[in-house]
Amino acid sequence: MKKIFTLIISSLFSLSLLAFDGSRLSISAVTSSQELSVEVDGRKFSMKDNSITLSYLAQGYHQVKVYRQAKRGNGNTFGRNVIIYTNSVLLKRGFHLDITINRFGKVLVDERRMDINDEWYNDQDDYYDSDNGGWNNGLNNVMNTREFETVKTSLRKEWFENNRITSAKFIIEKNNFTTAQVKEMMMLFTFENNRLEIAKLAYNKTIDKNNYYQLNDALTFSNSKEELARFIRQSR
Repeated sequence: MKKIFTLIISSLFSLSLLAFDGSRLSISAVTSSQELSVEVDGRKFSMKDNSITLSYLAQGYHQVKVYRQAKRGNGNTFGRNVIIYTNSVLLKRGFHLDITINRFGKVLVDERRMDINDEWYNDQDDYYDSDNGGWNNGLNNVMNTREFETVKTSLRKEWFENNRITSAKFIIEKNNFTTAQVKEMMMLFTFENNRLEIAKLAYNKTIDKNNYYQLNDALTFSNSKEELARFIRQSR
């Protein structure tokens, strides 16, 4: 039994450091002189060479605004920003949405399903978040859907919850997650205390902590939900 458990742990370790095939959003503008900035769901980002790529956004609608700094008649810039594009865009899981604004202000929106075999799949993402220290809180190495399903299958094969929680701790230590993935891991456990422990362990390894309230659905008792809320407050 010990040998089998060791083999499972070894196989899970090999799943770390993998690319993520979640939603991506790219925004670029064709302009040679004006510096632009972008705002996504109220969070402001600078754009390197008027281009930016954001990953790990939740699927669904997101409010996107692109600004340029206004100029006086003498060509000098001043504080007020002018919105050159604003819209609510739909991001689909597994798709890369690209927004391009040409020099005349016209917008081209295109999307493509991400394929790990395409050259552009592993293009370096940009993380320019002057207010929050980096998009995704500086985290990457999020498990992709296929590999996360493999991990869940391996965890289900653990007959005893004590062994399952040990394996889960190892996985959490070596990877980062979305809130949805943490919730799925929690649901693999029967006992409330184990679900709560998973939620606590994964908090600092989760890229979208603003969605952590969704884990309350995986907890049954109000005291567990209150304990998780206290833990989150103390961890900030």
